[in-house]
Amino acid sequence: MSLKSIAVITFPCIVIAQTPQAQADARARAWSNVTTLSFVAASGNSSVNTVGFSNDFIKKWNLTALTIKGGMIRSQTVLTSIIAVGSSLDDVIVSKSSSSSVTAENYFLNGRLDYRLKDKDRWYWYSGASWERNLPIGLSSRLAVTIGLGRIFANAEKTKWRVDAGIGATREEPVVVSHGFQRDFGTLNLTSELRHKFNDNVNYSADLAFTDNLKESDEWMLVFKQGLTVTMTRGTALKIGFDIHYRNKPSLLSVKAHTTDNPPVALGDITIRAKKLDTVTTTSLVITF
Repeated sequence: MSLKSIAVITFPCIVIAQTPQAQADARARAWSNVTTLSFVAASGNSSVNTVGFSNDFIKKWNLTALTIKGGMIRSQTVLTSIIAVGSSLDDVIVSKSSSSSVTAENYFLNGRLDYRLKDKDRWYWYSGASWERNLPIGLSSRLAVTIGLGRIFANAEKTKWRVDAGIGATREEPVVVSHGFQRDFGTLNLTSELRHKFNDNVNYSADLAFTDNLKESDEWMLVFKQGLTVTMTRGTALKIGFDIHYRNKPSLLSVKAHTTDNPPVALGDITIRAKKLDTVTTTSLVITF
């Protein structure tokens, strides 16, 4: 699944202050908002429409930071079949039929609150909540809450790196419920966030998240997101991203079974496991105002 064009719009915060103290307070309460919009369309013998949206909002105080992220990706494909029927080539009748299918459909909403124990301290605690829906991989909804402790290992101008660990609770609703499935379970959560600035024009980001089901040790997930951003002009940049989503025990999918007759006869539905690995490659145009 690849999104060919993504526009990222950043809305900076403009602060007007009278005194240095007021300026310091305003910076402590600074906020930022990044909105990503994408649309890819193809038509002709086949039709493909992909719509993507995401929004990252960050509000900072002296010791606290609030982050809210939400977004969606939906891709629909329409295939057109052409059939020619006739007793000879001179009296052929051509007919067309179309079938539509959703090849990608993902929605998510995350919120997180970070709090440092004291000013300029490398230790912090966090709490968060998230919701996700991804029908093509068999996930109707997943609601999770987490709380934990983290440490900032690097906070230099070129390199920033922090790692945190926590515990949480998850309620998962699959599209197909297997025998003995447990909707509610506890989780162990480990995350890492790295930002590196090669020079004034090239920046690299890498986010790693590991989630382990405390009730079933073989049901764990790993998400690795990385991106390389290259500044092209003062207000634009090109970003290439590559995401890896791995689930050791994926959800079940329902598949319709048919006979080998012509035309085929429906036998009913069977269940199979979805693939363990999903990858997402993105090419983004970043516009900064």
